[in-house]
Amino acid sequence: MRVAALGVAAVVGGAALVPVLDPPQALAHSHTQLCSELVGQAEDYIYADFPEPGAAPVETDQANYTYSAELDKILGTLKEPTLAYMDRIPDEWATEPLDSQKRLEWSYKQYLAATDDPASWEGFKRVYGRENRAFSSNLGFERASLSALFPMDTADWMCRDTNLQNGQTTSAVNQRRQQLVNVTPGNSVSQAQLNSYRDLTRSGFRAHHVFGSTPSTTTAQQVRASGASYSVQNTNGVQTNPIRPSSGSAFNPRGSTWQPSGGAVQSRASVSGSNPLDNQKLQSAKSWVTTNNPRSFGPLRLGGIDWTSLELRYVSDDPDAGEFDYAFSADELPGEADSFGGEATLDLSSDALFTWLALEPGQFWVNLNPDQPDKIIDEQFARTEAGRVLLEADFELKSTLYANMHPDTESGAEFFEALEPGPNGELCWGSWRMWIDPLPASAREDGDQLYILDSPLRVQMEPFEVDAAPPGPSCEDLVPESVLDANTQVLIEHMTPLIEEAVNTAPEYADLRRVYTARIAAEWLRQRDAVRPGAFHDIIGSRDVSQWPVREGWEPQDVYDAFLEARETVQFRYEYEHGGLDYYMDVTGGIEFPEAPRDPMPEAQFEQEHPTLPKSVRSAKYEAVPDRDVEPEAGAGTAWLGGGTLDKEPSSPEPTPTPTPDPGEGDGPGDDPDDEPGDGPGAGAGTDEPGPSADGPPADDELAATGFSGLWQILTALTLLLAGAALIVARARLRQAGGPGQHVRRP
Repeated sequence: MRVAALGVAAVVGGAALVPVLDPPQALAHSHTQLCSELVGQAEDYIYADFPEPGAAPVETDQANYTYSAELDKILGTLKEPTLAYMDRIPDEWATEPLDSQKRLEWSYKQYLAATDDPASWEGFKRVYGRENRAFSSNLGFERASLSALFPMDTADWMCRDTNLQNGQTTSAVNQRRQQLVNVTPGNSVSQAQLNSYRDLTRSGFRAHHVFGSTPSTTTAQQVRASGASYSVQNTNGVQTNPIRPSSGSAFNPRGSTWQPSGGAVQSRASVSGSNPLDNQKLQSAKSWVTTNNPRSFGPLRLGGIDWTSLELRYVSDDPDAGEFDYAFSADELPGEADSFGGEATLDLSSDALFTWLALEPGQFWVNLNPDQPDKIIDEQFARTEAGRVLLEADFELKSTLYANMHPDTESGAEFFEALEPGPNGELCWGSWRMWIDPLPASAREDGDQLYILDSPLRVQMEPFEVDAAPPGPSCEDLVPESVLDANTQVLIEHMTPLIEEAVNTAPEYADLRRVYTARIAAEWLRQRDAVRPGAFHDIIGSRDVSQWPVREGWEPQDVYDAFLEARETVQFRYEYEHGGLDYYMDVTGGIEFPEAPRDPMPEAQFEQEHPTLPKSVRSAKYEAVPDRDVEPEAGAGTAWLGGGTLDKEPSSPEPTPTPTPDPGEGDGPGDDPDDEPGDGPGAGAGTDEPGPSADGPPADDELAATGFSGLWQILTALTLLLAGAALIVARARLRQAGGPGQHVRRP
């Protein structure tokens, strides 16, 4: 019986171990090996034997596995290839390992030929690196999962060779027992796989599916309905040669002598694009990379990242080592496409952290009050992005309030219905102020580590007199003071909960929440430093915020002027039985963060409510991982992305062979002295270059990673030969002269 393809099939002695619908050539790149030899054996197994159909799923917390992405050793040093260089790239490079410079450069050549509006070389390179890391991690996960699943110590179990760079996803198959295992690093399963499981069941096979994180209830039901069993193996990858930090400055104070920061959040943010168009190009490049290579990279462990939801939730400060680690939480997006602006969002959180450390807590306030035009924001705080975020959020706060008060909305209609009318039916209230300050954050401190579990902000209102009244008739002249006071309380009671909810959840306050979680982390670091100086000792209290400036052209006065203009503009009109009234913005207030209070969570409660969080934040330093403390239906799609001081520098890479230049051509990517910019990918596109070399396969005598060419190597070799000859002559003369340390024979 012919059944649907299983995604991976094993071949031994030319015979397929499982029946497949695809033609035989689809298996041409299948390389199998005894599972016991390939993946090893664990001390403990999830199942003692292959699970029965319909068996209850097992979910485990496995130890982290390790993997290496060799391309990362040189990725940052690779120069943009010229058109002439790419012309010499042979088709044979299509079969090079995915984790190689040759395969990257061959892919870039094909990508440019197939794309009308391509991403830049730097963008393509970062995308390729990200996918390569995911591919390497997936293979590590699959091997670790198969090792611990159940004993595979017989010759019946065959696995795909995950040592091969160009392998696809790993499966294990037992032809004699008619059993098959598929491994998925994420928590999804394709319809094709479900169909395959149904066909396998009808043909007498039994299938087992391994997830890398808890699937939704719907997905789990679909797997079991197909006749397959499944397990969830919660384990994360640790990259043994983590990617080094890029030119970005997130969590890297310029001029600092402490070790630079890098990790998953920075490498992931670097492929998000700075604007929608840039992001679209990068996502298109990613789609090309994953679908147009002869052998696919495979799925990511996580879907796309919503960068607008990014918040700093974990910091670790080790003063003895001068190291600092961190982790962010963020919402996942459907599919694998990130939102744009990841680097800007990350930089904002980083800049805010340093700002909170450098300035004094008494400077952390903003104020929009028509009676106080000289007290808008602290002068130094106004020079920072954190100051900009707070002042703009203060203005947004007033706009949110009046949007909720509008009588055409449900909240506004209920509010006006609850007001006490004046003598002629007027609906009025008095002046008041509204401000934001923090509630105690739920946090867990564990030695050198701080987990920020919740960071609520509070909105408060109270009656407040303002001299500069807005236009229109004064409510004090229309209704008695007792009615004004009563209606002001109605306004406070109705509106405070709505505005507070918006501040803590609405997207327009995401930047405010982001900089506030950084405020909590900064206050913890400041308090620790007072007792035991750490990595940020020289920054704390320095009052120097020149490294984290506000965006160019932004002025606090512009926000204040917009606030005054809004006070002169009708917000809405309410018609009542005896007439109508125009309502103007008549509220003042600000935002104050002089403190960042914390409510410590007891250890037992932390372990019960967040059992996997410590492991997740450690793993998140190397790759984005799912939040496994949240049930998918209750809040699926939360990820952890981290970074910090990387353990060690990667070893120096071996030179990767690149095409040999024709006579008169440049020596490698970007090295042609006659190249001129402006005509394609890299310098030299506009020159009169000869065609591809006709001298056969590329020679291994160029260093494309550094730009050194065969000519340079020849000159270097000649120099060394001349130096060696000179040394030989010098030593011969020294012997003749009976120099120091020489035994000279005399006649």
